[in-house]
Amino acid sequence: MKSIFLLLFVVFSSLANAQTLPPPPAMANLSQQKLIDEFIEVSHYKEALINYATDYLELKRFDYSADPPKELLTKEQIQSIINNFNFDNFKISIHSSFSFISEKNLKELIQFHKSIGGVLSKRNTTFLITPDIDLNIKNQMDYAIENIQK
Repeated sequence: MKSIFLLLFVVFSSLANAQTLPPPPAMANLSQQKLIDEFIEVSHYKEALINYATDYLELKRFDYSADPPKELLTKEQIQSIINNFNFDNFKISIHSSFSFISEKNLKELIQFHKSIGGVLSKRNTTFLITPDIDLNIKNQMDYAIENIQK
């Protein structure tokens, strides 16, 4: 009888531990949010992120494992995906990722981008990105590809 109770205790304990939720995403405080929004504006981050997403979609355009390569996405489909991208909703990911940057460093990033006119490279394709932002934008683009092909 003791062994049955012990077994039930172990089973219920492991189930309770298995259902713990992941920690909530990091969030920027109000001061950081304002600085991050200013950084987004002065660095032309939206344009750079859209350029990055467009380049990613171009890489996904053809299946090169087929002979001859098979077109998976048309230029019109890529443009449709980009046109429907909601940057304002994506800002949550940016705020979360950049919440680990100190306010002092955010201010310095803003000043740096102001001093160079906000664009690091031709076509504004070089920009500050984190692995989370990279993963989130690629997941959004992959999801859009799946939906456009249905």
